Amino acid sequence: MINGRLVILFACAVIGASGWLAACSKGKDATAPQTSLPAATRADIDKVFSAYELVREALAEDRADVRLQSTTLADAARASSKAAPQSLREPLEELSSAARQLAEIESGDLNAARSGFGQVSRALIAVLSAEPSLQRGRYVYECPMAKGYKKWVQVSEAVSNPYMGSEMLECGTEAEF
Repeated sequence: MINGRLVILFACAVIGASGWLAACSKGKDATAPQTSLPAATRADIDKVFSAYELVREALAEDRADVRLQSTTLADAARASSKAAPQSLREPLEELSSAARQLAEIESGDLNAARSGFGQVSRALIAVLSAEPSLQRGRYVYECPMAKGYKKWVQVSEAVSNPYMGSEMLECGTEAEF
């Protein structure tokens, strides 16, 4: 009797598309290209993603005051754009600008913060599209109930919706970068 996993691995080896391991492994980790970014640039951009995640988490928890996290995100995006490859400079500058605008929103206005976060997410997804190696370990979700831009990025497979928060935390489907 042939093991089912062995059959799948053999089939993938025969197909040989872009490497059987990548074709057979689950998740975006396996299909994202290897990074072409220098380690220092990658580290700078990872700070951008960390700051974005703090903003996303705050909004998912219905916390409207994201000024500090948004300012950190804007500063990290601006700093990383200076050493980034040409293809990432403009998207990182746009991300910095959107994050700066989010930081200027009145601290108690959760709806405005979520709307501003949509523009930040749009710019972050442009960064991910410009450098597919950055997609590794990240997921894009979309909420059909959200107003404005409906997508966001997170590092967890479990949906944690920043646009709906506690009202509909698990609302969202996986989307394309």
